[in-house]
Amino acid sequence: MKKFLFLLTSALFFITSNLNAQSPTPEYGIISDEEKKLKECPFDKEAEAVILLDEGDSNYDDQYHLITKRRIRIKILNQRGIERANITIPFYSKDQFEFITNIEGFTYTENENFSYLNKKSVYTEKKNDRVSYIKFALPNVKTGSIIEYRYQSQMKHYGGLSDWQFQSDIPTLRSSYLLQIIPGAEFSYLVNKKNNYPIVIKPLPGDGQIYFEMNNIPGLLFEPYMDAVKDYMQRVEFQLAGYTSEFGSKQKVYQTWKNISYELATDRDLGNAIKKSLSIPIDLKLSVESKMTLLEKIKTIYDYVKNNFQWNDINSKFVSDGLKKAWDARSGTSGEINLILINLLQSFNIESYPLLVAERDFGRVDPDFPLIDRFNKTVAYLEVDGKKYILDATQTFCPFGLIPYPLLNTYALIISKKNDKLIKLASTDEVYKNNVLVQMDLAANGKLNGEATIRSDSYAKEFYTSKIKNNEKKYITEYIEESHEGLKAIEFSYSNIDTSSTLIQSIKFTNQLNENGGFLLLPYNIFTGLSKNPFKSNERFTNINFGYPYLVSVVELIKLPDGCKTDDLPADKILKTPDNDISISRQMMRTENVLQIKLNFQQKLTLVSYDDYPTIKEFYKRMIEMLNEPVVVKLGK
Repeated sequence: MKKFLFLLTSALFFITSNLNAQSPTPEYGIISDEEKKLKECPFDKEAEAVILLDEGDSNYDDQYHLITKRRIRIKILNQRGIERANITIPFYSKDQFEFITNIEGFTYTENENFSYLNKKSVYTEKKNDRVSYIKFALPNVKTGSIIEYRYQSQMKHYGGLSDWQFQSDIPTLRSSYLLQIIPGAEFSYLVNKKNNYPIVIKPLPGDGQIYFEMNNIPGLLFEPYMDAVKDYMQRVEFQLAGYTSEFGSKQKVYQTWKNISYELATDRDLGNAIKKSLSIPIDLKLSVESKMTLLEKIKTIYDYVKNNFQWNDINSKFVSDGLKKAWDARSGTSGEINLILINLLQSFNIESYPLLVAERDFGRVDPDFPLIDRFNKTVAYLEVDGKKYILDATQTFCPFGLIPYPLLNTYALIISKKNDKLIKLASTDEVYKNNVLVQMDLAANGKLNGEATIRSDSYAKEFYTSKIKNNEKKYITEYIEESHEGLKAIEFSYSNIDTSSTLIQSIKFTNQLNENGGFLLLPYNIFTGLSKNPFKSNERFTNINFGYPYLVSVVELIKLPDGCKTDDLPADKILKTPDNDISISRQMMRTENVLQIKLNFQQKLTLVSYDDYPTIKEFYKRMIEMLNEPVVVKLGK
């Protein structure tokens, strides 16, 4: 991704790359012959739809409200694209910060047929306390239709200025954005784009504006183990960098990570919020004081907050209505709950700090560009005996001592006047660890009965605990039965799910194998977590983020029917990448009527550049082929 970071003001702009005059856009409701004749996207023949135009224009009124006009035109190319006519416009509804008005839309079909949006069909749906949706469906849409809609957003101030994304999940022919800078304000902007995608950036100093445009951008689709989609979106980001005060002096905002940390350490709704006095319950006080070690005290406080406060599903960096309100309600945003956790830790003289984090699906923090909007929540940070502890009391299933999975391979900012720094969060000692023992009995009629014992620690325990507790029935169906062809779970039980001990799952199962000419194909790639290859596409656009290292060991003992033969057992084999970051081994041995199979998988690397995708793809292809190579059993007569 190519990045530019520049400062823009209402008086002066820095010239960037590809400076060209913006081209005129077609008028609303006027469809060109070229658009009418378009049957497929020129650079993506399989696309279900294509964005012909995505246009934004941000300005301000006499009260310095941020006014943004948005207009989108889409061509529906096949039946799958018809769903694109169901429109959702998110907006920030808390405290009436944003309003959506002037909604218009139409559908164009052949023979100059226009169907216009009935405004009575437009409705508002509340998502949570902060965000609501405007929803509507454009009428009479079919393959070949062109749909267009536009609306206006009014925000209370420029603090709501959002990124402009040139890219979508479907291809875009043209995307443009014109920004009017409010007098007295300075904004920094960061352009994220691939080197081979040109961008137009045109400063308009006389008008206090800047114009951005990109053309012919492919759609960005989901890829396995990818980071946040927006990390790879072609986009421009904005952040307030400074302003002129009412006394005429220039005030700078968030120029470095150190500046950000210092400012937020004294912010009323962040650093100063943890200084508020809370009434510590006597049972918590006695429980903490009874613990002998510092880590036991920390864990006691962490468990108390995790078990006694309800997260409202809203992520935040700050306290919205004061910490005491969240304390009394025993519920709040992620920021409020974790600031309560820090407050309690400090009440017991345990040194801890707020930590600004960006969960992987929110987007990546670039260490070279200090932008506070890159973070989406606040958690707690401590250091004990040289080890970092990152505590998020909203992560219900995350065991104490583990870096929460959504934060792995990300950057975070410590909020402190004396300990401010940007740190990398990654798993070092902790891995996804599974030990599996499978005992099976193969009958002469091809009926396979077995029992598996899965022992899970660290991130494996967190993964399985969350799946089982969220929906046990779905877990059995999706992760046990559907992941293994023909396998049917008969009994399922588990232990230690709510303790710090190893999670143990016990699964009794059956599978009816098909006989063909006296032969059976005996599968042994079961409960490995490696039954399918996730890397099949020819090209990769995003990095591969596995999160944590893997260590999986499987031992299988299969009792074979009397008189059967296994003359050509798959050979013992070891596969490894050139740098030995991924390896898998297979061993097989038959003793009398018992076939023993050992599989060991180890993966040290956690983050892979998309440039190295061919190596990962080839290794996983060979590994899955090896694991799916069956044992041929010839039945005795």
